Amino acid sequence: MDDIRISLDTTGAANDISVVRVDGVVDTMTASELERVMNTLIDQKRFRIIIDLAGVDYISSAGWGIFISNIREIKANAGDIKLARMIPSVYEIFELLEFDSILKAYDNIEKAKLEFRGGGDSIDPVSDARAHNQKEVASASVARQVEVATAEMDVPKVQPTVRKAVEEPVVEVPTGERNVEKTVLSLIKADPFYTIREITQMVNSESNGSGTSIGWWGVWSILRKHSLLSRKKRFRYSRKA
Repeated sequence: MDDIRISLDTTGAANDISVVRVDGVVDTMTASELERVMNTLIDQKRFRIIIDLAGVDYISSAGWGIFISNIREIKANAGDIKLARMIPSVYEIFELLEFDSILKAYDNIEKAKLEFRGGGDSIDPVSDARAHNQKEVASASVARQVEVATAEMDVPKVQPTVRKAVEEPVVEVPTGERNVEKTVLSLIKADPFYTIREITQMVNSESNGSGTSIGWWGVWSILRKHSLLSRKKRFRYSRKA
């Protein structure tokens, strides 16, 4: 039976940083406990949060959805969620789903705290975490394991649970924005390895002539609609085009 253990601590000069240590598996059965903790912190107006994931073996779409659905309110209150100490297999899925465009990851808690203190300008947290993971992964063998695990998960199935995080009109593309959808799909056909951030920038550039601006979530929603959230799916789509 899946189990989860959550402990809460405070740190920082004014004890204004909350460190949430999670151990176990975060899936549909256990995610509600993590969600209760996050909601309690928000209710208490504690918006500077570090999630210590060192003891987490797996995070399902329900778990990722908790972080993504809360990040807007937290950032609107000058806060942030920083993820720390993800194991390689969890980090690979986090990066594959391109959540690294929304949440920052760190290889230790001290670096996450340093960012809150405003001393992390010289740190590239995602690159730092990636480098740390690569040392532990022993390269090809674990990379292959992640590829197999991802294939078994069929990553786009993550979408239904993350639905809570995309509560805005762009989930269903209005008729007047169909040209934007066509532009997104044509960009993927041209190069399936574009990131969501890159696609968003190109769609909004004048050279594409879409006539309509769109945000990161808008592009994410279009990709979800066409089951193209993973780079592997986008690659297959481009090959068939």
